[in-house]
Amino acid sequence: MSLVRRSKRAGELRKSLENIGSTVHLEQMVGGAYSLYAAATVERMGGVHIFLADDRDSAAYLLNDLYELLDEERVHFFSSAYKRSAAYGAEDAQGVVRRTATLNALASHSKGYLAVCTYPEALAESVVRSKQLQEQSRKIRVGDKLQPQEFIEWLAEHGFERVDFVYEPGQYSQRGGIIDVFSYVESKPYRIDMFGDEVDSLRRFDISSQLSSERPTQVEIIPNIMRDEGEERVSLAEFASGATWWMSDGDYALRKVADVRKKCLEQASDEEDAKLIASRLTSRQRILDDLKSSSVALLKDNLRERKADLTITFATQPQPHFNRNFELLADDILWNMQRGYTTYILSHNKAQIERLDNIFHQVGKRSVEFRSADVVLHEGFVDSSLKLCLYPDHQIFDRYQRYRIRGEIKRDEQMTVAELNQLKVGDYVVHIDHGVGRFGGLVKLNDNGRVKEAIKLIYKDNDILFVNVHALHRISRYKSGEGEPP
Repeated sequence: MSLVRRSKRAGELRKSLENIGSTVHLEQMVGGAYSLYAAATVERMGGVHIFLADDRDSAAYLLNDLYELLDEERVHFFSSAYKRSAAYGAEDAQGVVRRTATLNALASHSKGYLAVCTYPEALAESVVRSKQLQEQSRKIRVGDKLQPQEFIEWLAEHGFERVDFVYEPGQYSQRGGIIDVFSYVESKPYRIDMFGDEVDSLRRFDISSQLSSERPTQVEIIPNIMRDEGEERVSLAEFASGATWWMSDGDYALRKVADVRKKCLEQASDEEDAKLIASRLTSRQRILDDLKSSSVALLKDNLRERKADLTITFATQPQPHFNRNFELLADDILWNMQRGYTTYILSHNKAQIERLDNIFHQVGKRSVEFRSADVVLHEGFVDSSLKLCLYPDHQIFDRYQRYRIRGEIKRDEQMTVAELNQLKVGDYVVHIDHGVGRFGGLVKLNDNGRVKEAIKLIYKDNDILFVNVHALHRISRYKSGEGEPP
């Protein structure tokens, strides 16, 4: 990225965006070049940068590019609080967590850079003000004085549900001096271990096994701020006032925002419902009004309300399609060499680079010279101004590239705990070592002066087995093909 960072066009882009309120059209900017130039600009400028893609998948692929090019901890995904969009209902707990975590990162950002990737359906949903978010959050540190009963009451007042074992955001449980809480700002729950009225330790733990994974010195408890109907809502543009915005297709994205709002209002049952919906969803015009103090970079200069002040032309083209024709790829690299271009193959897999080199030898293209880089972009490109070709290996070998979004709640790990909460005394369960038994409930055991909670299993002849809560992954509900007991 250093070559791009030092380039004339990258410097011009950075300077133009530092001019508050400017609108810059990035002409002939394609594929991974957009990710690369944007990352270089974010790193040099600092501050908050929000990337608005055309849809969720495009935002996720851009997110993965920025994971590769920047500090992953500083890159966030602002998703919808719903499984598809607000127009279809069906709240998504994972989406709410990612959304809350992003807002919390924006509210607490003070130095360096912060990059946020989002899409129209997520942008359409209004958010609480930064002050309201901070007022509803609660920070807990190791060594803090904390009255357990007062804290439990606070959790209940803020909509947290009491369960035996937490497995979804918005739940809490209490077992003696241990309080488990699943905050809406994390993908794993917290375990608060009390010693009297003092916080003795803090841990993040695995939902299924209940085993600790990390020991932070501070945690933050945030309720589901999306459900609070009494709070005033604002657009993300106002929440992150002064941020630099990057738009793939600004007009298309804002038209989709307007469509979500229109569909939801058409579904309103009465005037009161319509007012509530209008307060929960922002509009195209409001977003544009809230962006007046922000600089905006546009891949397409198509916003009629905000035309570009400056156009910067980037001489980039998409990577050629090779369709696994390695002779065609070899000829392309040889042609690049003749023009003075340097070709990079992007891959995390060294064996893949060696394989490609061997293929060139096998097809008689021994004079092919290329370099490799331990980085992967979603789409390759050719930059004529830098005489640079970057080709990701998944495009060369015609493979589907899967994206990932950091902080995912592992759904498959929730089932054991979710089913445990639904078990009734007498239900049949299966222990991985001891076989089928009957669930006898949750009991507390004294282990050398320490109280521990365990699951009681009852076997033939009333033999009893106690299973520590840390071994939940060894138990599952008994399932009979005919619905009969074993």
